[in-house]
Amino acid sequence: MGNRLKYILFIVGFLLLLSAFSYAVAPKHGEVYNITQVRMKMQALKAERPFSLDLLFSGDSESYRAFSPLQLWAEQGIPSYNLGASALRLCDCYEILCESGNSQSPKVVMLETDAIMAESGTHKDEEDILTNCVEDLFPIFHYHIFYKSYLPEAIRKKDLYWKDAHILKGFLVEKMVRPYFGPDYMAEDKRLSPIPESSLFYLNGIKDYCAKKRISLILVSAPSAATWNEGKHEAVAAWAKENDIPYLDLNLLTEELDLDWNEDTMDEGNHVNFSGSEKVTKYIGEYLRNNYALEDHRGDEDYEDWEINREKAGLYRI
Repeated sequence: MGNRLKYILFIVGFLLLLSAFSYAVAPKHGEVYNITQVRMKMQALKAERPFSLDLLFSGDSESYRAFSPLQLWAEQGIPSYNLGASALRLCDCYEILCESGNSQSPKVVMLETDAIMAESGTHKDEEDILTNCVEDLFPIFHYHIFYKSYLPEAIRKKDLYWKDAHILKGFLVEKMVRPYFGPDYMAEDKRLSPIPESSLFYLNGIKDYCAKKRISLILVSAPSAATWNEGKHEAVAAWAKENDIPYLDLNLLTEELDLDWNEDTMDEGNHVNFSGSEKVTKYIGEYLRNNYALEDHRGDEDYEDWEINREKAGLYRI
């Protein structure tokens, strides 16, 4: 066999191997940005009893800092899970939500809006055309860190998102206080900020998925003095009105929440801390109880593990 033929066979074999690995690691429902967090959230969710959750929270760090499923359980008896994680893009949220349908059939999905107003491109640098073309042709290069989601559980438990995932149902406790001393950020006149086209594509995908599954979709903006403003509110409110989707902007309800920016933020107004999340979740629970027919499962023997988890966490003693 000539050297040229060997070289050609090697190249062909190598490309076939890349294609096989790419097929194995590529997401099922579309392209994603943060494959590691997407896979880990999916795996953590699979630890839940199948078809036991009535509500799913989705979004980026604003979501998993603000909405506590264990508190919602303690106060309302609503079983839920927080699918949010740091810096998730809307394409990631869409992938996780679609995959969750294999093990859960929620009645309500609450999507936090910070991810909506951020770009949702799947590449790290959308202007790096050559690299992006290679990643699109062979996704293994784009998803090369997928292996981290398959590390032994002893290693994964060192990760903040994984360590208490089952007990806290995807929520992350942070009791640090770093106050926000800025102005009334929602009173400032901000030009309307249109929803990025990349995010609009996946937002419509999430809306269509929920409609197909007969899931009630709710948009909610967690309090964030650092990232939210009137212009973003107007853009989301316009889309919600056009598509007949309920929208709660908690940034307009800080007095009703009794939110104190001196005490209830962990990072100078970007995210709420644990005390802030208690106020946010309490309001969300009352809103759901008044507007949606979600069953109170407290006392149901099938949900005894929720009370056990509440005791383990040492939180939300009623």
